[in-house]
Amino acid sequence: MSDNFRGALLMMICMSAFVLNDAFVRLAGNSLPLAQILFIRGLLTTVALLTFAIYRGLFSLTVPKRDKWRIFFRSITEALTAYFFLTAVMNMPFANVTAILQILPMTVTLAAAFVFKERVGYFRISLIIIGFLGVILIINPSADGFNLYAIYALIAVFLITIRDLITRKLSSEVSTLLPTVSASIGVLFFSVILLINTPLQPLNPQNSLFVLLAAFFIVFGYYTAVLVMRSGEISFISPFRYTAILFALILGFIFFDEKPDVTAFLGIVIVMLAGIFLMMRNSSVQKNLTER
Repeated sequence: MSDNFRGALLMMICMSAFVLNDAFVRLAGNSLPLAQILFIRGLLTTVALLTFAIYRGLFSLTVPKRDKWRIFFRSITEALTAYFFLTAVMNMPFANVTAILQILPMTVTLAAAFVFKERVGYFRISLIIIGFLGVILIINPSADGFNLYAIYALIAVFLITIRDLITRKLSSEVSTLLPTVSASIGVLFFSVILLINTPLQPLNPQNSLFVLLAAFFIVFGYYTAVLVMRSGEISFISPFRYTAILFALILGFIFFDEKPDVTAFLGIVIVMLAGIFLMMRNSSVQKNLTER
């Protein structure tokens, strides 16, 4: 198995893990409030990640003060993202909200141009605009059934863009595991705040299993995401992140009996194609800069 093939396979496994996490959170949401789900899932994931971090001796490493603040603010964005995105997941067609999240390469590229003054040519700007048009088709604001929770999904995209920009500024000596553990702790603390005004609902074997599976798949997703970055060429592997939409379409049909309408499906296809071409272009530009 070549490194590129292994990396592509890992990327698809990673995306399926995150989509399965979202699906099981939504299934648990049929009988549990989101705050309670986030707390239980956050408790399980934090314990698992902390155990692994201690085993790896993570907390014996020295972290520069500026990176500590960056990790802190990154954890805040992660906690807010979890709330807004999962609220959207519970109230929108499953594939639609997953597709909206896939405009991240476009928002990050655009934000990097403004924040870090990275050069973005006309071709990439055109792809970004096309991707945003695809999102408009998915949201379909002119339709009678416009879902206001699409705004929550867009807020989540905005927050993840900020998170990724902060991640770019982290020093190279900062272990990938540290911001992951910190993000999990951030989500856990945020869920405690949400629980203050949230009536708790009884756990039963079914919703307990859903939350347990959600915790397993998000930890597995974090782990495989690290492996992906260490396998093959990013330019070859990155486009496979769009398999998340395919998984979401399948799970949306199986678990929630959802089928995107023609307009939404066209928007999903546009977002996928624009995102894939943009990621390939980004990789090409980065390669040219490296060779200079």
